Amino acid sequence: MTLQTPAVVRPHFPDSLLVDLAITGPDKTRFMKSFVFFLIFGLSHATSVFAQTDDWQSWPMGEKFLVTVDAFFPTIDTKVTVNATNGTPGTTVDFEQNLGLPETETLPSLTAHWRFAKKHRLQLGYFALKRSGSSVTATQISIGDTVFEVNLPISSFFDVEVTHASYSYSLLFDERKELSLIAGLSVQDVTFGIQGNASQGIIEFDSGITAPLPAFGLAFGYAFTDKWFFRGGVGVFSFAFAVADEDELRGEIVNATASINHQTFKNVRFGLTYMLFEIDAGYGNSAGFNSINYNYHGPALTVGGNF
Repeated sequence: MTLQTPAVVRPHFPDSLLVDLAITGPDKTRFMKSFVFFLIFGLSHATSVFAQTDDWQSWPMGEKFLVTVDAFFPTIDTKVTVNATNGTPGTTVDFEQNLGLPETETLPSLTAHWRFAKKHRLQLGYFALKRSGSSVTATQISIGDTVFEVNLPISSFFDVEVTHASYSYSLLFDERKELSLIAGLSVQDVTFGIQGNASQGIIEFDSGITAPLPAFGLAFGYAFTDKWFFRGGVGVFSFAFAVADEDELRGEIVNATASINHQTFKNVRFGLTYMLFEIDAGYGNSAGFNSINYNYHGPALTVGGNF
């Protein structure tokens, strides 16, 4: 008997979820109103300060434009559970422990900042984390409708592309310190797959999700001297949204950074940063939840150009 190679599947992750988190009804209305209000509030206040002097541009943290490139050295943990279409619970697969994906990587990231008025900034960033590995199954793995038996040679991959955009409003900003509120959107494009070489043929499973996730947080900066300064930020966001067919999307996002920077030259700075990001999300109902959890944390070396 020849095993049929399944097509690319996205079990229990409907198309509406891939586009806009499938937020419906009052939940979507409340979220969109609060998000739009925050942006309109900040932008309307920004127009009133354009005419003010720009003495703040000479402050240690008063750069108008800043572009940073990071060499990020994260430790990564990834777990996925996908139930069968008949509701049979799937195996919680640890991609590092069970499938041989590397737990550490070195990857670049790029971020651009624009302070278009004294208390108002926009930020845009991107990075990609792509990993693959191979192993031999120590236990049976059930993921979706696909079963990988014990002692089966397998290969796998787990790829994440992150594009984020945010707006920040400074509640406090002077020559030595800054305290800001942040609101934005982080688009997480996740794809993963497993392939096994069984005696009857190739067995494989591929899936993925593209999730535009809201991001809210608080940022703080302090200049010790004209050349040395600290920046940090933290954001925590929990969500639970009703979706079609009595299903629910729920989860939590945690994001934190802390960095020490030195303005070595007039337009060049160097820094050491520690970054943490975790997302724990599930989709389903009382009969069972599919889930995805991944987190990465570690140091990064930063080079920035400001003007």
